[in-house]
Amino acid sequence: MNALIQELRDHDIHVLISDEQVMLEAFQDAPKETFKVDYLIIELFSIARIYGYKRVTLECTNQLLNQLNKTREKMSIVGERVMYTYQMSNEMTVSKVDYEVWLPFEDRSIKLLSKIMGVDDDESKNFLQSMRVELPCQFHKMFTVYIVDGIPVRIVLPHIEPNTNQEGRMFWIGIHPNYKGVGYGALLHKLGLYRLQMDFHAKTYLGITTIKNKPMRNIMLSNGCNQLNNTLVSLEYRLKTEM
Repeated sequence: MNALIQELRDHDIHVLISDEQVMLEAFQDAPKETFKVDYLIIELFSIARIYGYKRVTLECTNQLLNQLNKTREKMSIVGERVMYTYQMSNEMTVSKVDYEVWLPFEDRSIKLLSKIMGVDDDESKNFLQSMRVELPCQFHKMFTVYIVDGIPVRIVLPHIEPNTNQEGRMFWIGIHPNYKGVGYGALLHKLGLYRLQMDFHAKTYLGITTIKNKPMRNIMLSNGCNQLNNTLVSLEYRLKTEM
């Protein structure tokens, strides 16, 4: 498995692994030897099944997908997303922001996450466990809580994407249902950018969201992010694990 993952990375495919899935990203139109990449992804389906993973996901440009003939036949398209970037060239400031960094598996963290996500505590724990598996070295410092009048109402989870040149991303961002629609989204996103620059030492930021998510797209634009021309196709292959 490790050898296959490394070979995919050697062919310009970004690979991340959580407890249930293998995630592939290919934002370039022409990675090295696309015919080889096509073969490696198909091989990954078989090996990931043996190791007990439930699915393999892929995000790539339409141009690349058209060259991955076998992969295109096997995987199902589940959506289309757009990318935004931000260069951390000037020091960012955030005025009048009250926030705290909590440990993810504290009871207060789980309760707040459950409320914001609208799920039970077990689902929140599963989400946090996936984050810990994917980002074990950063997990403990990501859980950023935005405080309003002493009340924790928003969460943003900034991190550096592994195996990149200090590319910052946000694992998740969410607002308490009682505080939606009052302009806090842009402030929360800006706090994430601030922490990426000041605490994670990111050089750039990459934000990805669905084409239909106009509120999030507007938030990134309002905070100075630039939309990239290429859109991404999101694909999924569900695995039947070995018994």
